[in-house]
This record gives sequence, structure tokens and C-alpha cells, in this order.
Amino acid sequence: MIRLLDSFDPECLRDSHCSRVIRAHFEAYGTAYDFCRFYEIGYRKRIGVAAVFNSSVIVDLVDGGHASAEIRREIAEFIDFQRPDGVEIAPELALKRGYSGYIREARTFFEIPAGESAEGIIEPDPEAVFRTVYGDDCDYGLWLTDTVRRKNLGKLRLYGFETSVLTVRFMLGGKAYITDVATPEADRGKGYARALLGGAAKILGDEGVSAYLASRESSAGYYRSLGYKEIGADTVFSAKK
Repeated sequence: MIRLLDSFDPECLRDSHCSRVIRAHFEAYGTAYDFCRFYEIGYRKRIGVAAVFNSSVIVDLVDGGHASAEIRREIAEFIDFQRPDGVEIAPELALKRGYSGYIREARTFFEIPAGESAEGIIEPDPEAVFRTVYGDDCDYGLWLTDTVRRKNLGKLRLYGFETSVLTVRFMLGGKAYITDVATPEADRGKGYARALLGGAAKILGDEGVSAYLASRESSAGYYRSLGYKEIGADTVFSAKK
């Protein structure tokens, strides 16, 4: 059974990337918004939690939870009903055959080593970050609203170095998740992104927080070339266009 929650204690979540994403959504919005919903998964007792945030679904086990084949099938039906653009799901809950209408993509997690210095690291304007990451032809209204809300709550940070930018999407459990690492095409190969990542990791490390990121296979080679340590891997699903 998958049941909509009108209240939710995130302390039930385990220490994993998917659970940290779910917790970050809860800390930013709680259960008061239609675009951010939380669901209990399980029969008789809760074995997992799903979060629906805009056009994404994130599913994970709770601490000590175990999923049956029946539960995995029900989650697949839930995903089919929601029809999100993207799905992040704990490996133990995913169907081995994947999901109809979705492309399976491998994802690797890398630990970001702290640089020797954070000199030159700035806090860029949110709109500049969006334009660098997504270009000028996309509507940034929803992204901007969400980013500014989380930033104002102290849950998110933006960092830049020269023309490179990144987003610290959340800081939970002593870990900071880095996303939206981007450099304008004309400035690639100059070492800006590497300096930015190292500088941001140093700032976070000085606060007792370790930084990590997730990379699809198309860019994983770049982080391997930098010598970043691989700390995990999973699979995500993207809707076919």
C-alpha cells in the first residue's frame, strides 16, 4: 500500500543519498504544498517513503526496511501513475527490468577533495547560475523560486569561481550534495570548475561537512581524470522524450 502522508517525521529515514533528497524536500516545504508530497510505502508497517517534487519521484527504504516483490511492483505502478520526468530510487526497490517509458542511466557518486584555498570563491547571482547551467532559452521561474526559498532558509548555497558555478543543493548528516556544476563553453579547459569544486569543498570542510556529487556516465570520466574517489553508484530513470 502507498498512502499519502499529511504528517511526516524524517527521522525514520536511513542515511543514504535518496533519503537525504527526501529530507531536503521536507525541510524546505513540509507537507503543506501540492507540488511536494510524501507517501508511506508498506503493509502493516512502513518500509519506505516516496517523495513527489514537481516532476520528480524519489523513493527509498526507511531504516531497517525490506521490500518484497509485491512492494516493488506497487512502486512501479505508482511511478506509472505519477509519470514524472525523473525517478531516483533505492537499488533495493527498483525493478531490474526498469520502467516502461523510461531510460535507465548509471550514476556514480564522487567525493570532492578540499582544495588548498578558497580564494576567489564568490556567491553568484541565482539568475547567473541558472543561465550558465541551462542557457538563455529556458524559463527559470520555478527554479529561481525554489532556489531562493532554500537559500533563504539556509538549506542551499551558490558558489562561483571566474565563470564557473555550482549549487550546494543540501547539507545534511555532515554531507553536502553538489549539483549544477557548469562552465560556459568558451571557458572550458581553463581549470575553473576544478578550482571551484576544491574551493567549495574547503569551505564546507572547514565547517565539518564533506562534499560529494553524482555524475552520469557522460561526465564521470572528467571526475575520474581529476582523481576523485568513487564512493557509490546507482541507477536513475529519465522519461523518454
